Amino acid sequence: MSTADTESHLRPSKQDVSITIGSVDIDPRAERTLVWKLDLRILPVLAIMYLFNSLDKSNLGNAKTAGLEETLSLKGNQYNLLLSIFFVPYVLTAPFLGLLGKKYGPNIVLPCMMLGFGVCTILVVAVFNFSGLFAIRWFLGMAESAFFPLVILIETDYREKVV
Repeated sequence: MSTADTESHLRPSKQDVSITIGSVDIDPRAERTLVWKLDLRILPVLAIMYLFNSLDKSNLGNAKTAGLEETLSLKGNQYNLLLSIFFVPYVLTAPFLGLLGKKYGPNIVLPCMMLGFGVCTILVVAVFNFSGLFAIRWFLGMAESAFFPLVILIETDYREKVV
């Protein structure tokens, strides 16, 4: 029997070990059950939020098919500018909103962001020209920028950290 075999028999498997924190024993089976229950409550909400996030990003494409260029009298590459301007604040503000989410908690920042991009989406109805839609797309990019980092933060907050 080699040294590696002896060491592997001496170390208990991860499922056999109960963790003690202070005077509380944490049963791995109970922990898995808790994580499963949290997944069942959190993941559907995150999936719906992701759906709205995706719909907001694709709204402009749907509007183009419905005649956006004729309605707003877009010329030349203005439609392409509307598509592109979304990603400028998306990239610039993501780190800052991610840090806000880490400081104040994603449970506070993520709903505020959802409210922000919901308001931006509703305000598109009031747009009558290229400049108005350009501004809305800018703020929509800001509001959606840290969505994915905050979702990852939520998911990693209650899951076991594997080294």
